[in-house]
Amino acid sequence: MSGWVFIFLSSVCSVLIAHFLKIIEHKKLGTIRVLTINYFIATVAAYLISFRHAEIPDASGESLLLPVLIAVAVGVIFIVNFFIYSKSVFYNGVGISVAAMRISLIIPVLLSTVIYLEVLDFYQWLGILLVFFTLFLLLPDKRKMWQEPFSVAWLLVLLFILTGIGDASLKIYEAEFSRIMVKEHFMGLVFLTAFFVGIIFLAMKKDWKFSKNELILGIGVGIPNLLASIFLIEALERLNGAIVYSSANVLTVLGGTLLGIFIWRDTFTKFQWAGLCLAVIAILMLI
Repeated sequence: MSGWVFIFLSSVCSVLIAHFLKIIEHKKLGTIRVLTINYFIATVAAYLISFRHAEIPDASGESLLLPVLIAVAVGVIFIVNFFIYSKSVFYNGVGISVAAMRISLIIPVLLSTVIYLEVLDFYQWLGILLVFFTLFLLLPDKRKMWQEPFSVAWLLVLLFILTGIGDASLKIYEAEFSRIMVKEHFMGLVFLTAFFVGIIFLAMKKDWKFSKNELILGIGVGIPNLLASIFLIEALERLNGAIVYSSANVLTVLGGTLLGIFIWRDTFTKFQWAGLCLAVIAILMLI
């Protein structure tokens, strides 16, 4: 199957996640309950897929300690970020929220430059500068957000930061620990941690009443959540990474925008339309 098909399928899964999160908020369902089910499904699927590996890397407990700690930290970030993402697609719209997530690519790019000394060309540096301007254009009620600490505009800022940190952590795993822990085990531990965080939160609130819709949507989010990564890996095995990442991100931003407009009737200001266009340009420059 062509790598371009896998890029398209990965983007479709990413847009589907945003759509399901919007439904969760629209129906006023329990976001944490749905996300907990989502991560349970993703955990089981990740470990089932890991059985395809005939050989498991031989690593000591000491060498595994750091990647395990990183996986746990990423798991906490993942569920917190998904919760923020769910709220953001409801209050800020699907297209704007997806764009804020995708331009966070700047954080792992900067990490690669500072820690791994990867060289950026002129267009990539220009793309980095453009990201900050893009995020500013996407923010709604810019004056209001400085007066109200709980303004919905801050959801986009948090979404940008946490997504970037999560992606940067995955970059560290890939560069430092992929030889001693297979990616399915690493991601399985990430998802398992997120699942336990959800369980702890529900236990603290004593909120165990899962509705039928929450179970269905939890599965609905969990399956594309895992498939988005699998399809992306399949595409990377067939095409250049720069082509894969840029194409997938751009298609997801465009798909999220179209979904928001035609399904959820999202509206954008002139500045936000400009921000969406610049987000696509910035993504292409960063890769």
